[in-house]
Amino acid sequence: MKITKRQLRRIIKEEKTRFLKESVADMTQWQDLLEQYASQISNNFGEDMMNLYDEEPDAFAVEQPDGTMGRVSIEEWEQQVVYAQQEMDTGIVLAIEDKISEIENKLHARQYDRG
Repeated sequence: MKITKRQLRRIIKEEKTRFLKESVADMTQWQDLLEQYASQISNNFGEDMMNLYDEEPDAFAVEQPDGTMGRVSIEEWEQQVVYAQQEMDTGIVLAIEDKISEIENKLHARQYDRG
């Protein structure tokens, strides 16, 4: 089953929204900002990975069933890159949300109180 980049982004966005609603802290005010920066980072990463296809052709060499050497197709590589971008989007947002939650909990526990 093939999933388009747009479909993957929609699925991830829905999951992020669901996660935020279940979060202990109200993260909704941060959601757009987190998604914007995560998307920007993963898009830049994706562009760099797609550029590698032309810049480093030897990195995409694969042995064919008949024993000859071939190359991963651009379509296969693009699909892998899209999946990687989706994982990166989600990972970045979740990591930042976790850190915000951790710091918020420390603040509530007065762990930053120097008095």
